[in-house]
Amino acid sequence: MEKALERFKKAYGPSWEKRLLRLLEEEVNRKKAKKQLSAFLARVVGRAKMSEEEIFRRLEGHS
Repeated sequence: MEKALERFKKAYGPSWEKRLLRLLEEEVNRKKAKKQLSAFLARVVGRAKMSEEEIFRRLEGHS
């Protein structure tokens, strides 16, 4: 882990801390979005009596 961090520091130079914080924020946002999507799908699947796959196909326009 330490070696990876050193490589990251060398690659991004003086702004490496800001870049690392942005990457961490993006990861947190992705995880929150996944949780929200999971909760939404659980509600929709229960009401629509459809599987998650069927819902995704409809959302993508593949009826």
